[in-house]
Amino acid sequence: MSNDDWLPFAPLDPQEHEKPERPANPNRVPMILGAVAGVLLVAVIVVVSVYLLRATEPTTAAPPAPSTSQAAPQPAPSPSQDPEPSEPVEEEPPAAASTIEVNGSGFTVKTADGTVDHTWADDSGPVIAALTKAFGTAPKEEFVNGDAENWAYDIYVWPGFRLYDVFLGDGGRSRGEVPAPTWVALTSGLPQDVQVTNEFGVAVGDSLDQARSKGPFDEFTLTNGRVRLTYGEGRGKFYSNGSREFSAFVESDESGQKVASITYTFRARGQ
Repeated sequence: MSNDDWLPFAPLDPQEHEKPERPANPNRVPMILGAVAGVLLVAVIVVVSVYLLRATEPTTAAPPAPSTSQAAPQPAPSPSQDPEPSEPVEEEPPAAASTIEVNGSGFTVKTADGTVDHTWADDSGPVIAALTKAFGTAPKEEFVNGDAENWAYDIYVWPGFRLYDVFLGDGGRSRGEVPAPTWVALTSGLPQDVQVTNEFGVAVGDSLDQARSKGPFDEFTLTNGRVRLTYGEGRGKFYSNGSREFSAFVESDESGQKVASITYTFRARGQ
């Protein structure tokens, strides 16, 4: 055995330790193209992503662009001036369909059918018919007994108007012997289509001061607290001259503030 037989391994072939030769000028075009393709792919992905994000955002209308030409300024409208409120015009009450005019000698009834005059000593039949037409309804009838100082009377009652007609009975007396064969009293409740006036211009419902301003010749406080004003001085002397001309007696309500009734009748002084 030679000395080389004891070596554990045989020596390598010297050719195995030589480096392989690189090819001269290798081709790099595929590498460059691959890099460019990668960059382009990334760019495409970014562009697509941005587009998708904008497409999903809510769109808002852009504010209108200001016009280049401005309209000429218009003058501000002047405030409308309201017309000054006119004073309320008092409406006149509708004309009454019927009127009753009372005076010291009697009264006159005017309706669409004509005029009826009544003096205190006249028979009451014609004027009751005229009053029924004026009021449009028949009267309610009442009766008051007489006594040693007062005559008995039939009373014909319409709203706001009462006619007293003497009841003679079988005594044989004539109407001419009675101081007040008929007489009237005006009260509240008169219908609107019936107007009652008197010669002194006093009306039911007036204040007592208004009534005083119409010139009564006498004022008297009654036992019930009411106030009585008397108009028409010098009347009621039919016994001496045969004429019947009554005074008007205006009485207040219980408060003594307003006119409650107006009565044309005969009363001795102080009654």
